[in-house]
Formats: sequence, structure tokens, C-alpha cells
Amino acid sequence: MSVNEFHPYNFPTSQANDFERMGHPGKFLRTITCSTGTTTFTGSNYGQGGLLVPNGASGTAYFSAGGSVPLSVLSGSQRVFEFSLSSVTVDSGTVYALIKNQLSK
Repeated sequence: MSVNEFHPYNFPTSQANDFERMGHPGKFLRTITCSTGTTTFTGSNYGQGGLLVPNGASGTAYFSAGGSVPLSVLSGSQRVFEFSLSSVTVDSGTVYALIKNQLSK
């Protein structure tokens, strides 16, 4: 058996890439860039669990169980808001929705 045939954790390297084989580490799996307009978090966008709101962004974030918050209140805080949103409407600027890694706690 050659050195290149097995992963250090004893997984054959031919099965799949490390992420498919062992899972994705971390809280978030991918991002959705939301700019002018409405982005809904259903279907292929399901799993949104975080939101980054850079300076100057305006619009509204809508919670999955009801209610909303203006993006201007969150703008520029330099933190990830762990919200469960049904959609976000961006009037100006860009916000980043983070899709939750369902394996992480």
C-alpha cells in the first residue's frame, strides 16, 4: 500500500473529498449575497442562520416566525447576527446571508 492511498484518518482517498467524507466543520456552510431586491430562504436557499450587514445597507430582515427588523439598525456592527429569517429585502447596499451547517451545534 502506498502512502498516497489512505488519508491520515484511515479513509481511502478515492471515496470522495474530505468535506463529503467527514463533514463540513464550522457553524456556516456557504453564503448568499443579497443586493437590491428580495431574497427568500426557502428551497435551495433554506438553512439561513446568520446575517452580516455591512455599513450603508438598508432594507428589512423578516423573521421566519414573524416580525421584522430594519437593516439600518444592524448596519456596520461587524458581527454575525444568528437570526432565522424567511427573507431579506435590500433597498441599498449588500448583505450576506449565511447558510447554517446543519451538522454543527
